[in-house]
Amino acid sequence: MPKIIIVPNLERHRPPDRQVRRNVFSDETNLFLLRILRGKTDLPDTLDNDSFVQKDLQLELAAAIRQRLLPWFWSISLHTLLLLLLALVLFRVPHFEPLDILSGMANIPFPQEVPFNVQPGEVEENVQNVDTTETDSPTEESNVPTMEPVHLSPGLNFTGRNPDLRAAMLGNGGGGETDEAVLAGLRWLMQVQQPNGAWHFSGSFPQSAPKRLEDATAATAMALLALQGYGITPDSQHPQLIKFVPSVRRGWDWLHKQQNLDGSFFSSSTHSKNHRFYTHGFCTIALCELLAMTGDETLREPAQRAIDYCVRHQSTRSGGWRYLPDRFSEQSDVSVTGWIVLALKSGQAAGLTVPPETYNEVMKFLDSMMVSHQYKYREEEPEPRISMTAEALFCRILLGWKRSDPRLAAGIKLILDTPPSFTEQYRRDVYYWFFATQTLYHYGVNEWQTWNSMIREQLLQRQEQTGAESGSWNPHRPVRDEWGAQYGRLYTTCMSLYILEVYYRYLRVFPEER
Repeated sequence: MPKIIIVPNLERHRPPDRQVRRNVFSDETNLFLLRILRGKTDLPDTLDNDSFVQKDLQLELAAAIRQRLLPWFWSISLHTLLLLLLALVLFRVPHFEPLDILSGMANIPFPQEVPFNVQPGEVEENVQNVDTTETDSPTEESNVPTMEPVHLSPGLNFTGRNPDLRAAMLGNGGGGETDEAVLAGLRWLMQVQQPNGAWHFSGSFPQSAPKRLEDATAATAMALLALQGYGITPDSQHPQLIKFVPSVRRGWDWLHKQQNLDGSFFSSSTHSKNHRFYTHGFCTIALCELLAMTGDETLREPAQRAIDYCVRHQSTRSGGWRYLPDRFSEQSDVSVTGWIVLALKSGQAAGLTVPPETYNEVMKFLDSMMVSHQYKYREEEPEPRISMTAEALFCRILLGWKRSDPRLAAGIKLILDTPPSFTEQYRRDVYYWFFATQTLYHYGVNEWQTWNSMIREQLLQRQEQTGAESGSWNPHRPVRDEWGAQYGRLYTTCMSLYILEVYYRYLRVFPEER
């Protein structure tokens, strides 16, 4: 039998009561383990019932386990404990973030929703009555009267962008001066377009965005939305539009190439990951608008893929969207969700498929963000924001709230109590102004006239009139725009153009209720 290398058995010199050890494994198993742990190849297959050799083998095996396996065991245990502590810190500490535009209805009786596959104006029969029983501690919300079921919103309609109808549409509060301002802004956009067809936030113009916030995909979509808002498409033949057509064509030649196979418009060149779903939302809106305006069937498949990407990544827990695609996340926010709702409704207007349950989940999410007729940006925020209130109310109109809904009327009053201003820092917020303008335009004539008289005159007065930047809006002067300092002159100009195009951008949702 080959010679066995044995560690001296110290057990022989210990008291008898400590010599007894339980042999957990067979001798053959011990030998096999020792070969692996010590790398010994000269051990025999059996030990021939030699008790001393068996005990020495057990001791050596125990030492090998201590030397080889125990350090791994303690290392894994320690790292597992550290990961658990880190997870507790991340998920239990409230995380407050600023709203990045490219980065509950307590005690309010809510009517039963109508499926979104019915025709406009139809309602289901036998709708359950809303419980309006007063509580022991009545609140302002508990006095809201019983309301009829919500109707199916007609959604977005782009026919007002027809250049032959523009003069009539501008009669809703615009006029020739407004039209000239929009044309001047579109000429500036055409002037700063890159040779490859893209636009940049950090372009070669004054007050551009810092390089770290560059997102050419989002910037290009925003510029195309301003041009399309005026009715310009790659095949426009109207004399007033023809000079802008080459710019739109080059823009779309570039933007089409940015769509990924999964339908998303995320770019690896984007510096800020917080832009991802904002970017996808802008691009999807622009693509669906183009399909609806032109009827070009080659756009249907990529547009449906973009819509499907939105639907697939709606949060299954909250019902909204946020910066990154994560359908299991609870971290949705009203800002991103609002742009995705516009994308979905644009797709619906183009005849694309949007599941009814997608809209139902959005309504539930907006319910959870509502606090006394106002809306928070995220669940963790302690206070509502007027910008989020305006955005959420526009979504409510598109998703089916009727003009007679008292919750909508209460929100409208809050907007009118926060008028636009170029005179105070932080009161200049073109993001808020865009959604407030859309909401009030669709809501009612009197409220719209009040708001329009303020927003129209202030934007016209502050537009650059001379020099290379004529037609644009300075994001820093006379006071800094809330987000203009981050996204620069291109962002501020595009959002201002959307506002001045409101008269024909979409047909009104409530024309019969005026």
